[in-house]
Amino acid sequence: MASECNMAGFYMELGCTPLPNADNSTTCPDAFSCPDLHPDPSMCYYRGAPYKDRSMIPQNAIKNSCSLACICSVSDKPRFDCAAVDCVETFDTDLQQQCINTYELDSCCSTGTVCGKDAVAALKTCEVDGQTYREGELFEPKNSRKSCICTAQWNGSLDDPSYCQDINCGIEIHYQDKLYQNCAPIFLSSSSVCPIAFTCPTNSSKVIRGLNLRTVSSVCVFGNATLSVGDEVIVDEKCTRCTCNVPPFVSCTKKNSCNE
Repeated sequence: MASECNMAGFYMELGCTPLPNADNSTTCPDAFSCPDLHPDPSMCYYRGAPYKDRSMIPQNAIKNSCSLACICSVSDKPRFDCAAVDCVETFDTDLQQQCINTYELDSCCSTGTVCGKDAVAALKTCEVDGQTYREGELFEPKNSRKSCICTAQWNGSLDDPSYCQDINCGIEIHYQDKLYQNCAPIFLSSSSVCPIAFTCPTNSSKVIRGLNLRTVSSVCVFGNATLSVGDEVIVDEKCTRCTCNVPPFVSCTKKNSCNE
């Protein structure tokens, strides 16, 4: 479901459960039921566990490998502060031209390199979505919400946990304060896996009432405002459209160009 239905992966990462459709007209849920993500506003929460101010999430509990040393900080609103991760492959462009970076499934940065024309040519390959990947390279199959490693055992199946795993966006870690404020996730497209940002209510935010053609009874919450399915929100971010489509979160799509 996470790969086929808009917002499903987002909600499942937050521990929400799909609500059955009233008329069973579609395979995707009309709405989700989410747990109280902040029962106590003086605490941070990750995967249902509370963290006091200045306490750290155990690294083995974090499902996002690029989130390191994450500490709860509670001032005006709860948030997590994590260590910055700078992968060497991001900066060493000369190395990229001569070598390929290799990864392990749970690694944030590359864990090795293979250099030299003959050595690279000797590696096994994986053909995925019209692209060729070498053994040890990381890729994300289209419409899968999975991250995979090309291995010698690759057989095209995305269900083998030895080389494919669900993508975890670290939403609760990186957007703890935005969730607390009932802000709306922004995606680059309706098929995007992870939000690129959140937009929060401001004095200029404006709700435009629409038509609830699917007659969904669940509602979205944006800040202190309640919206029905089909309603839109005018927000400050340019080229961004926000709607109540799959409650309880308003979701936004940002266009690459305002002319689109």
